[in-house]
Amino acid sequence: MHTRPFGTTGMKVSAIGLGAWQLGRSSQWPDGPDEAQAVRIVHTALDNGVTFIDTAPGYADGRSELNIGRALAGRRRDEAVICTKFGYLPDGSDNWSSTEIEASVRHSAERMNVDHVDIVVLHNPPPEILDGRRSDHYEVLQRLQDDGVIRAYGASVDWSADLDMVLDSSASTAFEVRLSALYQEPWPAVGRARDRGAGTIVKVPLESGWLSGRHTADSVFTDVRDRWSRDDITLRAGLVDEFRSLLPDGVSLLSGALRFLLSYDAVSTVIPGSKSVAQLQSSIAAAADGPLPAEAVTAIRAWYDSRLAARPLDW
Repeated sequence: MHTRPFGTTGMKVSAIGLGAWQLGRSSQWPDGPDEAQAVRIVHTALDNGVTFIDTAPGYADGRSELNIGRALAGRRRDEAVICTKFGYLPDGSDNWSSTEIEASVRHSAERMNVDHVDIVVLHNPPPEILDGRRSDHYEVLQRLQDDGVIRAYGASVDWSADLDMVLDSSASTAFEVRLSALYQEPWPAVGRARDRGAGTIVKVPLESGWLSGRHTADSVFTDVRDRWSRDDITLRAGLVDEFRSLLPDGVSLLSGALRFLLSYDAVSTVIPGSKSVAQLQSSIAAAADGPLPAEAVTAIRAWYDSRLAARPLDW
């Protein structure tokens, strides 16, 4: 597993990280892994050089952090760089009060059985929280960094404008950004974040499974993705076929999707979700050959600009 610098923070992270949104059987994920399976997923990740884990207090109804804690018991703390979030609670509610940040971070550390959390990001907050000129959240996070409670902080965002807002109004050096071959709108801002010394975590890299090859035009969704209409599903299936046609011979859909993202030095780590050891191992193997050839990257960028840039997909 290749490692990459997380901006200029001094941390290094694995090119492929473990996205732990689904790391637990819950109301969100009725088919998610049970405790034993979740521990095996984390152990497999660490044993295969996956050193970055992304979670949040509300993931899998709070079970994600608890399962990470079970898995880390008895392991060296320096085996993993851990990112968690602030804003949403295990019961599905939210609390954006800056006075709750420190308690939230410390509770996350307790649940994960660690003495500190490496990275904390605001979890897609409302604009008045995201903008550091209108809130004091980044000041609190900076104090926690100064006190050694965390090592870096920032925000999880979906759009260039939001990322730029955080860059302009805070000293953030950690961003979690939605990016994929089917959603490239934030690329320019990610480059600006790199130039500022920030690390970028790519979330939803497989477009909720579409770029792993799991879904087709005939797929039916009964979980949090049941929001997609039949027209949405047909559109995505067609776009996946178009993307597949741009990949070099012998490169699978999954491999092409992950290696496209890793072709950019502005990307620190990519975090596909894993509900099983097999899914995790597939992602690790798919990215093993490093970035895509430059000509394939250029073709995919041009395809996106002509096909989707004017109307980005809602994930």
